[in-house]
Amino acid sequence: MGITNILSYFIMAFLLTAPMKFGIVSNAIATNNTPIETFEELPLSGSQVYVIDSVLQRRLKRNGFRGTALVAYKNQIIMQYAHGYADYRSKQKISLESSFQLASVSKSFTAASVMLLKERGLLDFNDNVLKYIPEFPYDNITIKELLQHTSGLQNYMYLVDNYWKNDSLITNEDVLDLIVKYNLPLNNRPGRRFLYSNTGYAMLALIVERVSKQPFSSFVKENIFEPVGMHHTFTFNRAVFDTISPKVVGYKRRGGRLYRYNYEPNDMVLGDKSVYSSVNDLFLYLKALNSFQIVRKETLEEAYTKGKTSRYNRSFNYGYGWRLKQDHDKDLVYHNGLWHGFSSTLTRDMNSDITVILLNNTTASISSIKMDLLDIAKKELSTMLISQDNNTKMANSPSIISEPGS
Repeated sequence: MGITNILSYFIMAFLLTAPMKFGIVSNAIATNNTPIETFEELPLSGSQVYVIDSVLQRRLKRNGFRGTALVAYKNQIIMQYAHGYADYRSKQKISLESSFQLASVSKSFTAASVMLLKERGLLDFNDNVLKYIPEFPYDNITIKELLQHTSGLQNYMYLVDNYWKNDSLITNEDVLDLIVKYNLPLNNRPGRRFLYSNTGYAMLALIVERVSKQPFSSFVKENIFEPVGMHHTFTFNRAVFDTISPKVVGYKRRGGRLYRYNYEPNDMVLGDKSVYSSVNDLFLYLKALNSFQIVRKETLEEAYTKGKTSRYNRSFNYGYGWRLKQDHDKDLVYHNGLWHGFSSTLTRDMNSDITVILLNNTTASISSIKMDLLDIAKKELSTMLISQDNNTKMANSPSIISEPGS
């Protein structure tokens, strides 16, 4: 056997027996907000990923899930899925690059924007909202109370439905004008109770605009979307959205049929919803966020900490733009979204380091599907990693060599 053949033999043997040594090149964010390349070691081999991908794909098909899905273990994608139509009239198919309305999953980007401004010394979580929005009609609400849904603000959509007299799209400034004009009573004293509030996040987007002196859409694009490399992510704008093809349209189910949602005034309000993104972009975002490339570790840890009411010091399952839940063996950091036929989830189990991202445009029951995928992925990974660990131990154990005559 020649030297070339010997070298080839050892190279092939190494590739086949040590797939864990290889990784991927990914983008990180440098201090000047430009992507830089870093090397990541992958925890699973290609054959292991193929097995898990097949199992998860079968479950989604069995559920009849229409939309896109991504499941990852650590920083490695182990399943990607795209099925259904972006538009059921034109029959344009959904792809992994399709951008869906994220609904309330958008709140994570709003919170991240506020955290960035805080780190830059431009605001503080305990600041009064009046400091940045002087015309705000309530004098005792803080930024932190907006972030954690304890402000007591009533839903702005009530004001739009009852007092917005035309069908034109409404902006965050318009929402503020309605709040000032009608000055509805608060649902509770600020800080006293957790009560989910879309209004609070619409006001946070307005604070970002006032502090940064630029539109909220520009701020998130320049400070989050572009640095992370999220090329299929944007905030809703009717003029821009009409140029997209194929655009993903939301549908509701009724009597076994799908009915299309049309535009409505609230679509233009940002902060509480109306970020559009793809599963791959959201995976990049979660990687960057959890490796402290967007905000610092101590800031993110605060965002992932349960809030407490000012009265009785009762904790509740929400941080800054994220829901927090302990469920048996899971420690979930997540947000779900539902708006006009779109349902979504961005979920990470901190214990197992499994991420599930689901985007749907036919009002699917996201929560149950998410938990199903988490359980399946965890079971499959547990079996594989135990087997892998046993094989490693056997390979590393010393061989017993018999002495002559023993």
